[in-house]
Amino acid sequence: MATVLIVSSDSPVGQSASQHLAAKGYDVVAATSATEGLRALHGLEVDAVVFDTGVGDMSAAGFSGWLRRQSPDRNMPLLFLVSPAQRWLPGSVPLRIGRDALLSKPFRPEELEEALQPLLGTATAPAPRTLSGGGLSLDCGLFALAGKAGSITLTPTEFRLLEYLMERPGVVVSADEFREKVWGFFPHTGSRDIVRTHTRNLRAKIRHTTPGREIVRTLPRRGYRFVV
Repeated sequence: MATVLIVSSDSPVGQSASQHLAAKGYDVVAATSATEGLRALHGLEVDAVVFDTGVGDMSAAGFSGWLRRQSPDRNMPLLFLVSPAQRWLPGSVPLRIGRDALLSKPFRPEELEEALQPLLGTATAPAPRTLSGGGLSLDCGLFALAGKAGSITLTPTEFRLLEYLMERPGVVVSADEFREKVWGFFPHTGSRDIVRTHTRNLRAKIRHTTPGREIVRTLPRRGYRFVV
């Protein structure tokens, strides 16, 4: 299995990433600063580096530049962990197209592994995953929603909306959060109408599979909630 160096001064981020990758069989080396990470690379062969741009002692460009100058023959891929603001700021990280990648924080550990796999050349088809709740079953591979009255296929946007809600049963999700997490809009941008329209279409499809129940509820001026 591949060896991955994780450079992060954020303990929860570094620990979560290290524990998940180690549990999946990766050899993980952790560093709490850019300086410590570069020092580790002197005597260590790694297949990829995960660099948290919030480490503080060195910029992403500085770390990447030093690494390329000192080890031009190693050509190891870099996965940059960035803030939501950096995600939309052109040139905030020195990406080599087809070789490096970035991942916005916060993220699920599974998302980190998924982002790493193409860089390591080990991308595999995702295992089938199904979400259940409220009398519904959501096939995450086929975008298929099933209930007692039948099944129906969701559009990609409808699927992401429902997936986001089903992963957070009982939690109120605001329209702002939906626009940022589902559509990828910069925080506090985009029209609220886009959320209302797709939520209305999603409700119609839910009624097709599970009539008589209001699974996705609207809380005025607050947001939406998935009811189990």
